[in-house]
Amino acid sequence: MLTGETTAMRTVRRLAAGALFLLAALMALKLALMLVKGGETALIIWHGKGIFAGHPLKYLAIGLGALFGGWALLLLPHSGKREWAQFAGKLLLLLLSASLSLGAAELGVRAYYIGKLRANSLEHLKRLYRAGQKPEVHTSHPMSYIIQPADDPHIVYELQPNLEMDFGHRRVHMNSAGMRSDREYPLARQPGSVRIAGVGDSGMFGWDVEQHEPYLAVLQDNLNRRADGATYEVLNFAVPGYNTQLEAETLCRKVLAYRPDVVVVGWCENDFELPFFMLEQKAFLRRDMSFLYQRLFNRSYPLEREMALRFTEQRAFNVTNVLAEIKVGTGVEGCRQALRMMQAASRQHQFQLLLFGAMGKEIQQLCQELGVPYYNIEAKIPKQLYPADYALFFMHPAPPGHRVLADYLERELAGRGWLKPRVPRPATPGA
Repeated sequence: MLTGETTAMRTVRRLAAGALFLLAALMALKLALMLVKGGETALIIWHGKGIFAGHPLKYLAIGLGALFGGWALLLLPHSGKREWAQFAGKLLLLLLSASLSLGAAELGVRAYYIGKLRANSLEHLKRLYRAGQKPEVHTSHPMSYIIQPADDPHIVYELQPNLEMDFGHRRVHMNSAGMRSDREYPLARQPGSVRIAGVGDSGMFGWDVEQHEPYLAVLQDNLNRRADGATYEVLNFAVPGYNTQLEAETLCRKVLAYRPDVVVVGWCENDFELPFFMLEQKAFLRRDMSFLYQRLFNRSYPLEREMALRFTEQRAFNVTNVLAEIKVGTGVEGCRQALRMMQAASRQHQFQLLLFGAMGKEIQQLCQELGVPYYNIEAKIPKQLYPADYALFFMHPAPPGHRVLADYLERELAGRGWLKPRVPRPATPGA
């Protein structure tokens, strides 16, 4: 309890308390303006700069501090220990109540947005596509210049059709079906033709090589130079960043329409992993952001944007935000399911299936287990015969490496007897 307080001291104390109350009122006004405007607003403009323009939490803390400081100066100087204890208890209770209220409001905002978070579900995407709608997709990686969201969300993304541009200082041309090719391939088969289709990722696509240099393009030229009476067509459906799951989906949803005789699956050890680009589902349980705060004070950043489709490159995305439908295609088990899908398509549609690439122990064991024909270039191609700069066993071979791969692939297909025109099926009696 204050004793011996003079009139002058009492006047100073009351003036100080009044100044603190005025400061608290100014902070309340500033916060009210911020709530109305939905962002940072200047209370006073002085020499072109906003006074009190800044973070609202700072003004909230200043305002509360000034309010309780003024209250303490005005009421408590004549109080004893008991009154001080009661004041501290009331202050603690008020802070606890405010924290619980803000926490409940935060949970309510998150629950609302979680309920609306449907834009990245495959079922919702299918409904959009069926309705002829193409949702906006955000991405920042340079490869976004050559890809687009696939009409079938199970494929996630695909090459843009009818595209011709310089990409990484190399000419890239896609035909109307989104294959890297200068020519069109009609669905109808020519008599006496052999049609080979490739599904793979950037190695088969031909990363950092010219249009005519990927090994599938070289294979087509080599086969047609044989002049054996057959017409050879090699269709390159490879897309950079695909894994085996997306390759299997591409086979079943795109390639089968072309009735291939042979399907070559370009293997790379990262095919056990997630695709390079993903539709990332934003998590509203994240701890690094207050969605209540964004809703109140940062309406220039619409929270609806958190629910937009977003292509995220593998080096940046949060695995916990990846769609469950895509995560199941990873690892040995995911690859097993993808290979089984390809096998079933091979039996049903009567084409030959070959896995081709630099293969580790796990994928070789998996092929042996399932009975999938495979060609491990690390075991079949003598390393000492070719310079290291061919990058034969790297995921992105150099042009000479692609030519070598085409030669060995041709030998393998010929050795298996798969380079023969398809014999028409006999007509069904009574048909």
